[in-house]
Amino acid sequence: MPMISIPVKCFSLHHSITSGQPPLFLMDYENRKASFLFKKRALVELKQAGDELITDWKGDASEDEIRDEVIMRFRLEDDMKKIYKNIIKDRFMLNAVTVLYGLRLTLTDPWETLVCFICSMNNNLRNIKCIVNNLSLKFGERVELEGEYFNSFPDAQSLSKADFRALRECKLGFRAKFIKSVAEACMDGHLLKKILEMRYDEAKEELIKIDGVGEKIANAVLLFGYGQLLAFPIDVWVRRTMSEVYLQNKKVSDKKIKEFANDYWNGYAGYAQQYVYWYGKMQNRLHELG
Repeated sequence: MPMISIPVKCFSLHHSITSGQPPLFLMDYENRKASFLFKKRALVELKQAGDELITDWKGDASEDEIRDEVIMRFRLEDDMKKIYKNIIKDRFMLNAVTVLYGLRLTLTDPWETLVCFICSMNNNLRNIKCIVNNLSLKFGERVELEGEYFNSFPDAQSLSKADFRALRECKLGFRAKFIKSVAEACMDGHLLKKILEMRYDEAKEELIKIDGVGEKIANAVLLFGYGQLLAFPIDVWVRRTMSEVYLQNKKVSDKKIKEFANDYWNGYAGYAQQYVYWYGKMQNRLHELG
């Protein structure tokens, strides 16, 4: 297998994958090694060794293609020194960055990101990963690479043609109808490409037109699928942590939380959100354990 070493600084493969972002659901991650299919042409495997990301692969892909893909997916060109300078404004965020140092936002194909977050509706991380895996096994294309077989993530055309019984067999439950609606909206690829050219507010409104896509999912797609740092997805963990840490336990609307976040972390709210979400969730678990 060909292998390259990609220099990394201020990067944690472990924190970036395990923090509830799309790679957690789309990649295999075991013993601190990650693997994923690249364009149905190569199986890429990653392992971090200090300030190096050891990357090898099997299949038909060039060194430059693999390097560019890894750098893009883990946003390795982000200036983390500048980002940390802008988001560490209080003790909570200082503690979050200390514990989760090197956690980066990830960037995933918008279609895959959208499906992952539809699967996340009223769900936990383990179940989301299970559903995504089931969808790939049932509707993805079977790919052979050097004698081994893998299943790609299903495209919109495949899911738009799926019947509800087959979708429910993937453990989707009530989410099956929303998977169908997003697949039908995205099957020609035009919508998701069009959003690339839109500003944040316009893009969000376009996504919300799709049945099943609300504020939280639209913001998640814009953050993790398009890299728009004005996006600030708010789930129960973000809402709870923002209220407790920044809003004096006041019960305020998600709109007000987002306005506060964009004002407080001017230009970097999306990055701050991932630390608020994951560190806040960790702290709540520790509190519940006593």
